[in-house]
Amino acid sequence: MQCSIDFVNQDSDLDAIFVPVGGGGLLAGVSTYIKQVRPDVKVFGVEPLGAACMTEALMRGEICTLPSVDAFADGVAVKTAGTETFRLISSFCDGIITVTTEEICAAIKDVFKDTRSILEPAGAVSVAGMKAYCKLHGVQDKVLVAVTSGANMN
Repeated sequence: MQCSIDFVNQDSDLDAIFVPVGGGGLLAGVSTYIKQVRPDVKVFGVEPLGAACMTEALMRGEICTLPSVDAFADGVAVKTAGTETFRLISSFCDGIITVTTEEICAAIKDVFKDTRSILEPAGAVSVAGMKAYCKLHGVQDKVLVAVTSGANMN
């Protein structure tokens, strides 16, 4: 987290941060902090379409349990969002983006081609969401950060 805090404080041009969402702990922490120190920066959560428990909870206005989840991005494959994380995300997050397995795979490939780093699917979710957001909104020439978490490669 220290690296993220340093980046936020140093880059006055930062426009948005994309964070993977499972139960919501990482997004709750990042969005709560960012909105206190840089309310101008957008914070988006990103979930796989097959495990979008936070998206569903926010749409319903209450925590719910999904009947099943797709385990491709197993690090964020959660059936029920956390109670406190739901509360914080409802208050501080600018939105949730859902991505397909194909978009996650493309993000893994893109990051490998660019950096020779291999992301696990749960970590690539945020990159996939950032790419989808840029495509949907025609975003160019903005400073965006994708939080790539996890180290589960099997």
